[in-house]
Amino acid sequence: MQTSFHRDPSISTTVKLRVIGRQQQLLRIDFETPPSHEILTAKLADYEQLVQSCDIIVLSDYGKGGLTHIADMIERSHAAHKRVLVDPKGDDWARYRGASMITPNRTEFREVAGRWRDEADMARRAHAVRKELGIDALLVTRSEEGMTLFVEEGAQHFPAVAREVYDVSGAGDTVIATIAVLLGAGAPLATAVQVANQAAGIVVGKLGTAVVTPSELG
Repeated sequence: MQTSFHRDPSISTTVKLRVIGRQQQLLRIDFETPPSHEILTAKLADYEQLVQSCDIIVLSDYGKGGLTHIADMIERSHAAHKRVLVDPKGDDWARYRGASMITPNRTEFREVAGRWRDEADMARRAHAVRKELGIDALLVTRSEEGMTLFVEEGAQHFPAVAREVYDVSGAGDTVIATIAVLLGAGAPLATAVQVANQAAGIVVGKLGTAVVTPSELG
């Protein structure tokens, strides 16, 4: 693993305050300051060098300012012929245009596509968003409803793995990381999503941010 950090003396590290009750997270309060332009420019230069040595690019947008140049990062990834997976944030998805795949949760998708009447209406909205942004695949994670994958050929639904939910922290990260690993290993997209669905069902049954081991996936 290779990590590249830059120190920004003008800001403090983000602090995340989690409120826990009866072994379950109730809410989270963040204290943060966006990074400076100089630091972001330096990180973009790092990205330009590192992208050449990667098979799959994962960009998780937490809305903290670290991916201010994400549109440029996606463009540079395409120039290097790399697939890009994006975990989005907010209702401005134009900056994710051209990504290979985006993985919004149900609420994030609703903010962009609007409320749907039924599954058919949801599919129409999902395909419209995917085509408008030039995205190969759109995966909507739907909590207790599982997750649905939308691609050019159609839609495929993956029911939720039934288990008690203790903490959803890191579930989205688990999904996109699992998909990236499997795609990098050459697995078909549907297989990668199926395993990611299983991994998400495991991780939400653990308290706090947690990992899923290969043995747990069977």
